[in-house]
Amino acid sequence: MLEYTGGNPTVPQNPLGSMFKTVAIMRIGAGTLLMVRHGVGGALSAYQFFWKEQPWAWVTAFHEAGLPYPHLVAPITAVLVAGVALSWIVGFLTRLFAVIFLPVVITALVILQKAGSVQVEAAWLYLFITVTLLLYGSGAVSVDQLFRLGQGGSKKRR
Repeated sequence: MLEYTGGNPTVPQNPLGSMFKTVAIMRIGAGTLLMVRHGVGGALSAYQFFWKEQPWAWVTAFHEAGLPYPHLVAPITAVLVAGVALSWIVGFLTRLFAVIFLPVVITALVILQKAGSVQVEAAWLYLFITVTLLLYGSGAVSVDQLFRLGQGGSKKRR
């Protein structure tokens, strides 16, 4: 994978030193950006929509896009985006959350392209990031690497 770009793969790698050789920088950066730009605001707005019964722009946009049950789909999407962003930031079950996020980003891409929005470019970038994380995993600096999640089996002891 990308953890062993250049150099001898049998030499033990320093996780912080190999951080720049992996997808960890992209994962952390994309997760932080997703959390700040969409996750926190969406989750707080979903809370206010449900418990304080305040109007929410996402529900209106989902209704205009023709999605069924926009009053349920919008809050679920907001919580899902926040969960995916948190997963990407810490590197926990990155591939699983990339699979979960894939339909969300594809749906957003289709809806934004039909509406002629300027945010189509961001949706394409999130799609490429999602596919990259799905293929390569979380990288060297992550909870997945710490617990060896998704490595396909245990190593034999000598």
